[in-house]
Amino acid sequence: MRSTRLVTTLAAVCALAPALRAEVRWQLDCKPGSLGTLTVRGVEGPGTYAYLTLTVSNACGRDVPVSLGVWAETDVPGRTYRGTVDPVVHAEVVRRTGKQWKTLTEARESPLADGESVEILVSLGRIDPNVDLLDVHVLGLSDRVYRDRGRTLVEDKALAIHVTRKGDEFTRQHDLLRMKGVRWVVLAPARELRRS
Repeated sequence: MRSTRLVTTLAAVCALAPALRAEVRWQLDCKPGSLGTLTVRGVEGPGTYAYLTLTVSNACGRDVPVSLGVWAETDVPGRTYRGTVDPVVHAEVVRRTGKQWKTLTEARESPLADGESVEILVSLGRIDPNVDLLDVHVLGLSDRVYRDRGRTLVEDKALAIHVTRKGDEFTRQHDLLRMKGVRWVVLAPARELRRS
């Protein structure tokens, strides 16, 4: 009698186990590469433009969409930058490095296969001479909506790259951008997605 109850309880626990277990939440690996400035006549006119290269790799065990968004906050109040595609900056970085980089738009065209990597060039636009600190955020590297113990959760995470910019604000043509740190930040804590 006791063994029958034990077997029945064990069977019920095993049947519910998949619903209680958390689903695997995918996360792409992202390594920041070169970071620099160029003095060119870009989309926003002549000036000093900042750029960043990223190597995004997939080790999730399945194909994953590459839908990245990039933006930067600065130490100048109200001054932010959005990662864009500037053909002039792109062409100049390709010329200087001798390497072909994908743009954010090109990287989004097809899912990233398991075990594959993509190298991306992001232009941050013409940089204000007064900016000394940039916190570059890369969104879309982890699954935003996931299931955990039968609940559907939404959480916004970004890879934050802390960048400093040394030098005199009046002679910025020889800008040196330095990467000071890379860390994951939670932009919006996990909340349950409820069906209406």
